[in-house]
Amino acid sequence: MPEPLLRQAHPEDADAAVPLLVEAMDAQALQLAGAGSLRAAWPLFRELFVGRDNRYSHAHVRVLDQGGGAVAAILAYPGRDEPALFAATRALLRGRDPSRVLPYEPESAPDEYYLDALAVAPSQRGRGVAAQMIEAMCAEALGAGHARIGLLVDEAKPGVKRLYEKLGFAVDGERMLAGRRHEHMVRPLR
Repeated sequence: MPEPLLRQAHPEDADAAVPLLVEAMDAQALQLAGAGSLRAAWPLFRELFVGRDNRYSHAHVRVLDQGGGAVAAILAYPGRDEPALFAATRALLRGRDPSRVLPYEPESAPDEYYLDALAVAPSQRGRGVAAQMIEAMCAEALGAGHARIGLLVDEAKPGVKRLYEKLGFAVDGERMLAGRRHEHMVRPLR
């Protein structure tokens, strides 16, 4: 099997990456898509993924490719870009349904590099893939001049929180997102 490669996502990665990212976003994806199931949210997120100027674009995604396609995906961007990325996404969605109201629920801090969503294919879970991807994104963020990296963890996912704590993240606040309480966690970059 070839060595896994963390690379910039391409529109062609949509079939593998979108289900993973939608799973990671969970309630937020359902709310944004106005869908009753994660699978029902896939078409909207596929459209957003293959586009360029929105928060969920492949332009903000890295995938772990094991030679046969993406087995994990991470959505990340500078926190200072979040408001503009949300506005672009909202404009695209209003084009589909002008009557739809999409409230802005800030997730990141302007001074951090933000890990918006991370998911690993079931066949790859428990192998350290998530940690590997987070470490790679930390290195990328540091190389781009960021002093810290942040993320949200749903309070209903204590196992995920433990992983982040093992990787050096600490809680520095909380946010409400899609009607659920999340802890905002940060890690300084050195």
